[in-house]
Amino acid sequence: MKYNQYAYQETSYSDQIKELEEINFLPDNWQDSSISDLFETLVENAIVEAKTYGAKKAKLAEFAVNSQTSLTDFLATNPTKVPNKAFYNVALQLLGYHVGYDYDLDDPFKRMEQNALPYFEKEDFDKDDIIKAFYRLLNTRAKNGQTFIDVMAGKGYFTQFYGNDKFMYFNGKSLPTFDMTKVIREVVYVESDLDTDNDGKPDLLQVTVFRPFQSNNFQFPALYTADPYFGGIIANEARNHNVDVNLQDSVKSSYPEYQAMPTAKAAKPSSEDQASTEEAVHKAAYTLNEYLLARGFANVYSGAIGTRGSDGLRITGAPEETESAKEVIEWLHGDRIAYTDRTRQHETKASWCNGNIGMTGRSYLGTLQIAIATTGVAGLKTVVSEAAISSWYDYYREHGLVVAPEACQGEDLDMLAETCQSNLWDAGSYLKIKPEFDAMQKRLLTKADRETGQYSDFWDARNYRHHLDNVKCSWISVHGLNDWNVKPKNVYKLWQKISKLPIKSHLFLHQGPHYNMNNLLSIDFTDLMNMWFCHELLDLDNNAYDQWANVMIQDNLEADIWHEEPTWSNALGSQVTYFPQKDGDLLKDGGENKNKVSFTDVGGKVFKEAKISEAQWEYEFICGKEKWQDQQLRFISDEFIHPVTIVGRPEIQLRVSSSLAKGQISVALVELADRKRLTPTPKFYRDEIQELGYRFGTQFMQEFVPDKLTHAKLITKAHMNIQNYADMKHAKEITPDTFYDLKFKLQPTFYRMPINSRLGLIIYSTDQAMTKRPLESETYTIDLEHTQLHYSQM
Repeated sequence: MKYNQYAYQETSYSDQIKELEEINFLPDNWQDSSISDLFETLVENAIVEAKTYGAKKAKLAEFAVNSQTSLTDFLATNPTKVPNKAFYNVALQLLGYHVGYDYDLDDPFKRMEQNALPYFEKEDFDKDDIIKAFYRLLNTRAKNGQTFIDVMAGKGYFTQFYGNDKFMYFNGKSLPTFDMTKVIREVVYVESDLDTDNDGKPDLLQVTVFRPFQSNNFQFPALYTADPYFGGIIANEARNHNVDVNLQDSVKSSYPEYQAMPTAKAAKPSSEDQASTEEAVHKAAYTLNEYLLARGFANVYSGAIGTRGSDGLRITGAPEETESAKEVIEWLHGDRIAYTDRTRQHETKASWCNGNIGMTGRSYLGTLQIAIATTGVAGLKTVVSEAAISSWYDYYREHGLVVAPEACQGEDLDMLAETCQSNLWDAGSYLKIKPEFDAMQKRLLTKADRETGQYSDFWDARNYRHHLDNVKCSWISVHGLNDWNVKPKNVYKLWQKISKLPIKSHLFLHQGPHYNMNNLLSIDFTDLMNMWFCHELLDLDNNAYDQWANVMIQDNLEADIWHEEPTWSNALGSQVTYFPQKDGDLLKDGGENKNKVSFTDVGGKVFKEAKISEAQWEYEFICGKEKWQDQQLRFISDEFIHPVTIVGRPEIQLRVSSSLAKGQISVALVELADRKRLTPTPKFYRDEIQELGYRFGTQFMQEFVPDKLTHAKLITKAHMNIQNYADMKHAKEITPDTFYDLKFKLQPTFYRMPINSRLGLIIYSTDQAMTKRPLESETYTIDLEHTQLHYSQM
C-alpha cells in the first residue's frame, strides 16, 4: 500500500531549522554538537512517551541501526557520520514498523519504497543531512497513516506549549497546541428571520460551540457544520411509502409550485455581550472537526429549524432551510443577534471568532454547504462539501420517475423531514409543533408528487445549481464514485459550473459509496484539509492553492493510485460508440442491424418471491443469473486487450415501444470478469489508530482492499420515464406498441476497465432497489437499428 502524501510542502533548509527550533525539537546549540550527539538528541526528542532524560536514554537500546548493532551501541562508538541505512532503520522503528514482521534491517528501503515513504539516497549523513532527514521524517506518514509529528502530538509532545496565546505551524499546517481538557462547550440561540411554526415570533435556532479556552483571549476561526441530525433522528422506516404500485399516467400530473413560509424579523444586535448560560451536552459529530479543534479551529454545530432545541419545522431542501442555516454564519460574522438562552433577555456574541468561517460535513450536512454558499453570505470563506446533494430532484427523482436513494426505497422529502424534526422529542415542543408539523407533512407529500416524478417549480426551488453564480468562497467537493445514495451526477453537474467560477476549487473522487474519506490510508486528506483551512481561515501563506491537482480520483483497480486530472468531464477522453446486436454482442461496428428484441418486465413479483435483499438482487441481476434473464436484454463486448478508462457521463439512445401507455426504462453498464475486486466499503485497520489530539479522541484508519472473487461490477446506470421521450420536464401521452426515441445520460463515472474484462450493457425496466415496482407485467421492445451507447474513453 502506497501512503501517498500530497500535503508535504517543500521547505528551504533555513526554514526547516527555524521550524524545528520553534517546536523545541532542534536544540539551540546544535551547531556545537557532534554528529553523534545531534543524532542521539533528535531521536530522544522523538521518543515522546519517555518524559525524563534517563528514560529517553534507556529507550535508545530498544532501537537497532542494523542486524548486528543496537542504537545505543552505535552511539557509543561516537560516529562521525550516520549511514543512511542506519538512519532509516531507526526511522522506520519510530514510524511504528516492526523488524522481522514489516521489514528487514538489511534492507529498510524495500519497505519505504513499498509504502512510498520518502528518503534521501546520500550514503552517509552529516549534520545538515541529519537535520533535513529528521524534518522530512516528522512530515512522513507513519504506519498508522498520520504524519510522525501528529503521532508525537498524540503522545503529548505539544503539551509544553499549552497556554500559549498563539497558533504554531509546521510545514504549512497548524499544530495541536491547544489543551482539549479545557475546551469551552456552550450553547447559544440565534434569532432567525423566519417563523416556520407560525406562532408570530422569530424562530430561535440552537447553536452548539466547542472552542479552545484561549478563545477568551484572542480570536479563532470557526468550522461550522450545519447538521440536521445533530439533535438526534426520529427513525420511522415503517412509514416509508409503498413502492409496490403501478406506474401512473404522468401527463395528468399537476405542476406544484413552491410556497414560502411566514417570516418574522429578528431583533438587531446591540452592544451587549453576555456569556452563554447553557453548557453543551452533545459531542462533536465529525472526527475531522475534532482533529482541527485541537489545532485551533472552533467547532460549531446547528441543526437549524425544526431540530431539537430550535423552533420551527423541517421543510426538506426548501429555501427556508438554507436561510436558517445561513443565519448561524451571520451570527458568527457579527451580523445577527443571538441570546444566552431561550428567554431572549441577554445577547451573546461570537466575539471569539475572527470572522472567517469554513464549513464541513457529509450528505445532508454537505448539501447545506452548497445551499448556504449560493447565498454569498459574508464570512463564509470555504466549504468542504462531501457526498452532497446539489439538486433534490436528482436525489429523489430521475428523468420523470420516482427513483429512491440506495437502501432508502420508499423514502421521500416528507420522510426525511420527519427524521430530522427532532424538536418533537421534547414534550413541550411536541404540543406546540405537532399540528403544524402534520400539516407540513401533507404539503410536502402532495407537492413532491410521488404519483409521477415530474419536475416542477417545487423541485426547481430545491435546485441549488441555479444560484452558483452567487458563490464567493473557495470550494472543495468530495464524492464516492460508487455512491448510489447521493448519486454522482449531483457532484458532476455541480463541478461543471463550480470549476468555471472565478474561485479556487478542488474535487476528490474516492471509490466508496456514501462515505467520508478523511481516514483513508492511501491519501493524507486530513493533512490537506489542515493546510487548506490554515490558508483560508488563518491567511497562512502555505501554497495550499497549488499543492495538489484540481481533481484527485482514486483508482478502482488499485486503491493506492490517485489520478491527478485537470477536471472531470467527457472532454478528458474521446467518444466511443457501441451498437447492441440481436445475438447479444456489443460491437463498435454495428453494420446492418435492423432487428427488434423484446423482454417482459414483471415489476416486483419475482423479487418478492426471492426474498433477498436489494443489494443481492442487483448483484445477481448484473451477473445474469437465470432467474432474472427474461426481465432484461444483455449485450456484451469483446474482451479488452488493454486497459481503458470510461470517463464522464455515458449516453444511451434507443427506440422503444411498450405494451401499455406508460413505462419506465433502466439502463446499466457493468464490467464482466471473474476477478477479485476492491471491497465495496473500506476495510477498517483496527491496529492503525489515529490520535485526533492528546488524549482527546481517536479514529480507525481504513482503505479499500482486494476482496473475494466476484463475477461483475456495476459501473453506472440510469432510469427514464418513456412519457418524457420528447421533454425531460414535461410528460407526453404515448400509444401502446408505438416506438419512441429516448436519449438520456447515465450517472457519471471514472472507471478503469482491466485487460480481459468485457463491457456489458443491460436494458431493463424495474430497478428493485430504486424505481417503483409495478404490480402488472409490461412488454418492452427495442429497435436495435436505432439504439446506440456512447461514452468517453481515456
